[in-house]
Amino acid sequence: MTAFLPLVHIPVLAAALAMLPAAQAPAPAAPVAAPLHVDLVDYPTPQANWAAFRDLRHRLENAFDDVCPDTFCEGEFTDYAPMKLRCSVELASGRVSACGWAFAASEVEVDPVSGALLHRQPTWLCRFPLGARTSVGALLASLEGPQPLFQSLPGTGKTLFDALADCLR
Repeated sequence: MTAFLPLVHIPVLAAALAMLPAAQAPAPAAPVAAPLHVDLVDYPTPQANWAAFRDLRHRLENAFDDVCPDTFCEGEFTDYAPMKLRCSVELASGRVSACGWAFAASEVEVDPVSGALLHRQPTWLCRFPLGARTSVGALLASLEGPQPLFQSLPGTGKTLFDALADCLR
């Protein structure tokens, strides 16, 4: 048996349909803007500086590990760890916009009364002091050699060690 709607409901249905907004075509998607900056690893093309940047990161981490016990690691925290190192590069000019090296530290102690673990884990993003027109090549060249923490950065006369000393206080 087929059920039919009584005629009395058709005007109500028509009125309800008339109140619905007219179907609209979806608005065209806005064009995606071309990136203005990329990671130094990906300048001028994806992965172009991967090997040089990986080598730099390893040399900086080793240098930090060498100086940490006599400098940064004698303060409030004893367990510092270098984390991510990143630089942004303006695509059009090849100039380094900013570089930062993230660090974390920890201090964990046992509360002698409760036995609870008391902990603190601060983080820092230490920025490189760079001259305004530093190119990728100039930055990488300035940090060549066995002591990259102590070599002057382009356009500043400051070292990465100086920046870390200010940052990790």
